[in-house]
Amino acid sequence: MTILTDKEVIDVARNVAAANGVSVAAVSTATLDSPGSPVVEIRFVLTPGSSASIMGERSARTVSQVIQQLADKGEERFPIVRYEEKGAARP
Repeated sequence: MTILTDKEVIDVARNVAAANGVSVAAVSTATLDSPGSPVVEIRFVLTPGSSASIMGERSARTVSQVIQQLADKGEERFPIVRYEEKGAARP
C-alpha cells in the first residue's frame, strides 16, 4: 500500500472524468475523517448550473471508477469523492 501524491490522485480523477464525458476541474486534499483516520478528498468542481448535465449514471460511474483506480494503484487512504458547483459554499 502507498499514499499517492496529490498530482497522481488528480490525474486519476481527471482521466476517469474525461473517459466518462464529465467535464470538471478536479481537486485533491489530504485530510482526516471524523475518527481521525487519513483520507483523500477528491472534489469535482462544476461550473455553476451544470450539475444537471452529469446527474445519474455518468456521475456514479465516475465516482466508482475513481475509487477503483486509486485502489488499483495501491492508495491506502479511503477516498471521499464528491461534486460541487464552483462558488458554492463548502461544508
